[in-house]
Amino acid sequence: MSATATAAPADRTGPLRHTVTRLAAANLTLLVWFWACSVPVVVVASVLVDRVLGVDDAAVVLYARHAAIWFPFSQAIALVALYLRVHVAAGMTRRTFARATVLVGVGTGAAYGVVLTVLAVVERGVRTALGRGWRVTDGFLADESSPLGLLLAELVVCCVVGNVAGLLVGAVYQRWGALRGTLALPFTAGPVFLVFALLGAAGGWGPLPAVAPGPPWPALGWSVLVVALTAAAYAAVVRRTELRPPNP
Repeated sequence: MSATATAAPADRTGPLRHTVTRLAAANLTLLVWFWACSVPVVVVASVLVDRVLGVDDAAVVLYARHAAIWFPFSQAIALVALYLRVHVAAGMTRRTFARATVLVGVGTGAAYGVVLTVLAVVERGVRTALGRGWRVTDGFLADESSPLGLLLAELVVCCVVGNVAGLLVGAVYQRWGALRGTLALPFTAGPVFLVFALLGAAGGWGPLPAVAPGPPWPALGWSVLVVALTAAAYAAVVRRTELRPPNP
């Protein structure tokens, strides 16, 4: 009697890996387009700030942090609205969707933060080579004299919380509808502003009272906790979302 192989192919992709791979590829495409469009704008803005306003030492590229937070934020809302129903209809679970989107959201936010940090380093190098200064005028913890690691950590945590909060916004709209989803925005989008406030207070900026000078890592730690709690709330909402058939 001859033996036959009955095992599944070794390269068969599991549902979590499959979902992460497809969503990450889509986000990577948007990331490339985002920075391809943003870099020329930053270059033009830098020239205008120098020639028109006479400010030759501003870190112009760091103003792109706001776009790098809110563009993926809106993208995350759309992701939940468009793909949760399709994901479940394909036979996969809400738990898998929640895990995959959190992983992709964190990875996407980290990627935006890393790219922005690299661009800041390039801008500082170019300005130094031209004999100009480089001054951070739009920051929380890091300034021009801070270690590069602090700037990277600040930008990454800001971009990550934008992605994860966007997922939560999208999930709440799916779970409770347009009216309640809109009323819940102070709580679902609020983590972004809470992280801004935590980092700003530690850096002497923002609506919260500035804390005594000290290491910035506690503020980063609290911000990471906010991200984790937001991700947990998102996963809980997604797992309890009842997907009704679309209206005819």
